[in-house]
Amino acid sequence: MKSNPFYLFFKRPLVAGFSTFIILLSISQYIAYQKYLINENDQKKEIDNQVNLIKEKLQALVMYSYSTTKTLGYIVERNGIPPDFDSIAIKLLDKQEYFDAVQLVDGDGFITHVYPLKGNEVIGFNIMKSATASSGALATIERKDFFIAGPVHLKQGGVGIISRHPIFIDDKFAGFSAVITKLSTFFEDLNIDTSGDNQFIYQLSRVNFETGEENYFLEHDMSAFKDFAVPIKLSFGEWKLYVVPIKKGLNTGIWFELIGFILTVLFSWGAWYFTGQSERISKLINVKLVEQESQLSTLHKTSKAQIEKSELLYRSLTSNAPVAIFNTNEFGACTYVNEEWMKFSGMSFSEAMGVGYQNAIHPDDKERVLNEWQESIVSDTEFKSELRFQDKLGNITFLAAKATKLIDANNNLLGYIGIALDITERIDTEKELLLYKTDLEKLVSLRTEELNDSKEALLNLLEDLNSQSVELEKEKVKAQSADLMKSAFLATMSHELRTPMNSIIGFTSILLQEYAGPLNEEQAKQLAMVKNSGQHLLNLINDILDISKIEAGELVVSMVEFDYVKTLTNTIDFIVPQASKKGIEIKTEISEKVIKIKSDKRRVEQILLNLISNAIKFSNNGTILIKVDSRDNTLVTQVIDEGIGISNSDLNKLFMPFIQLDGGLTRSHEGTGLGLAISKNLVEKLGGTISAKSEVNKGSTFTFSLPIK
Repeated sequence: MKSNPFYLFFKRPLVAGFSTFIILLSISQYIAYQKYLINENDQKKEIDNQVNLIKEKLQALVMYSYSTTKTLGYIVERNGIPPDFDSIAIKLLDKQEYFDAVQLVDGDGFITHVYPLKGNEVIGFNIMKSATASSGALATIERKDFFIAGPVHLKQGGVGIISRHPIFIDDKFAGFSAVITKLSTFFEDLNIDTSGDNQFIYQLSRVNFETGEENYFLEHDMSAFKDFAVPIKLSFGEWKLYVVPIKKGLNTGIWFELIGFILTVLFSWGAWYFTGQSERISKLINVKLVEQESQLSTLHKTSKAQIEKSELLYRSLTSNAPVAIFNTNEFGACTYVNEEWMKFSGMSFSEAMGVGYQNAIHPDDKERVLNEWQESIVSDTEFKSELRFQDKLGNITFLAAKATKLIDANNNLLGYIGIALDITERIDTEKELLLYKTDLEKLVSLRTEELNDSKEALLNLLEDLNSQSVELEKEKVKAQSADLMKSAFLATMSHELRTPMNSIIGFTSILLQEYAGPLNEEQAKQLAMVKNSGQHLLNLINDILDISKIEAGELVVSMVEFDYVKTLTNTIDFIVPQASKKGIEIKTEISEKVIKIKSDKRRVEQILLNLISNAIKFSNNGTILIKVDSRDNTLVTQVIDEGIGISNSDLNKLFMPFIQLDGGLTRSHEGTGLGLAISKNLVEKLGGTISAKSEVNKGSTFTFSLPIK
């Protein structure tokens, strides 16, 4: 072999050295380049980790802000402003580390309650008159739902995020519940010093949905770093996060390149000088390759640990969610359930795995639910169902469940993820309403039978008139007592009836606004029907409760001075669209431009709305004339229509509750039969009188008077 020309050629010192130089230079530069790429990738991962951490914290802040303001708002709507506001605020702040202060704002925009007060001395500040705070507040009122405003320069100093939830009492705006998060607190929780960080520049911005401009929270100029912006999509707008390296240190890959070049020169010189030592050079290269493989193995382990950390964070978030969450694999076997799911089912995590979750379904529902699940898988549609969970003690929870597919970037099915919402309260409310309806029907039937018996007894026992009169008087007392008991009961149950309906309407509105996810056309149509039906039922309940409060003597009026003409104008503006649909024109004749009266403004608006709505209902076209005149310290209002009119025999029954008039009035027009009865009682409660005159097919005139002072 030593006589081989090829071997002899490479045995030459110069050839061996040059060949070694070329080979080693290529290998060392390749290794240096790989090291350079690894370092760059590590820095990118570090930035991505920072971005993901801040993004997750921001999403958690939104979720906890919604939950906290919703809870505080619910307490105020149900019980009024709590006297132990500070105690409640302490509990809310102790549960969440994101908030710096809790506030209550009244209906006029004044901050009435703050905790902690130290460092937040803003009580009495009117946010509606503040250029920085009013826009977010007005947006919250307009949406009638939770809204996050930011960045906001706080009156107490610093920049922050204000989360507000509107409070409505009896459908009237009554203020806000709010939590404030200072941006410094938000970044301190992440162990980030936005002013002195020597590795990254941080910036958080929110995109104005009207102008498209970015509103920055910090003072850093981001015009040169637009490529570093990471959009964060939330239900309340688009946010952007910037994490920009301040300065890039010298990449160690360059040192590898330099050292590799030096080693290449040395080993090439060694090959030239020690031609016979090529084996030693080969071993050195192998050692370098083993080191590189070890580094790659370490990188793999680090990536695996980061993935496991992300999975742990996901489980932590779902464990604190207020709804039941579950995951299955592609075959439908359960792989994960959160704490809420286990609370509803009474099962442990291990018991729910695989097909064990099926044991939580009520035996009467199991076959139906499993068939619906299989049908959704076969038809490739979203799974939806209402079902019951029964725990080991026999306790039953009604749930509304929904599940959808999980697919990867290549559209491969990974499994299913679903949620289940507790609807037990809704089901119980529906049952109570049905039971109340049945009891009411029985009461009406019983009263009818009693009256029929009384009539028959009167006809058969005329000779015993005195005795029968006593019995009839007793029956009358019993009937009045029953009516008063019914009215007192309904007035007492006012909140218990309206709160569930408001909840149904509120949550339906949330679904229609697609906060819980996009809706298809059919889903939106069905939810709109639910909302409209709920609103109609709520109006009926409000009318029944109003007449019941009046009969029970529990109606309270609030006498304040206000402009009657302005109130009338606002009422007409509100009802004009309803009149326009029927081609009806509303005109007014008012003796004075401004008429000040002292009365209950809300009840006066209710009287006007009932009378004008009644005129529109029983008119097919023509004109409705409203006359207003003040004389002898009395305000007189007339509502004159050109409708179908009322017969003389029916005028005496016009202001009686639940009394239906003969003829076309009941057959052609909807109504509860309570509007005029409520109006009469309200007018008399306010110290006035009301009357009506009418002529069939020519129209009606309703006149009511109120004292001016």
